[in-house]
Amino acid sequence: MKTLLALALLLLNSPALIAAQSPTATDSGIRDSIKKKVDEELNLIKQAISKRAYLGTISSKSDATLTLTTTGNATRTITVTTDSIIKLTGGKDGTIADLKEGTTVLAMGDADAEGKLTAKRLLVVPTPRADKRRAIFTNITKVTTSQLTVTDNKNQTLTIKLTSATKYTGQILPAGRQAKASDVKVNSKIVVVGTESATANTLTARLIHLVQSP
Repeated sequence: MKTLLALALLLLNSPALIAAQSPTATDSGIRDSIKKKVDEELNLIKQAISKRAYLGTISSKSDATLTLTTTGNATRTITVTTDSIIKLTGGKDGTIADLKEGTTVLAMGDADAEGKLTAKRLLVVPTPRADKRRAIFTNITKVTTSQLTVTDNKNQTLTIKLTSATKYTGQILPAGRQAKASDVKVNSKIVVVGTESATANTLTARLIHLVQSP
């Protein structure tokens, strides 16, 4: 009996039997290869999806999609789901039905590699004002107490309006003093920083920097 028991234990612990009951090296290699491939695919998916935010005006809409024209004049597609949170002016909750063409929104969510965004939050925000500031380097052709006539680098004639708020900078040589309004004369070269007005080719000067006096 003891001899049979010893023989049984010897057989159970034999290398051949253990190898037969254990996964083969080939099986282990296949599992490792599959796991590696799955990890690679998951990494590609993660890389293709990124957090984004777009600010723009709704140019068109459907039941679940908005098309935005961004402040950079790019077109973006926004997908709205049942999980998307929409906040209207004043923080009120809304739905996609409340979002009209021409409304400015901030869309935040996950964007794919093509830039298409699935919205997590959509906020209705005030439409930003267009920046009408402009800076030009120019030559003065006419001077009055209230305005300058100048020619820009495209040979266009512009009117520069002067106000009590207009600042003057630049040094007058050889005196070395700060420039003032009376130093701005015909044929002076200046840099004008101002805002465009409703009248075509007209700027209201905020700052005039005298580069060279005649």
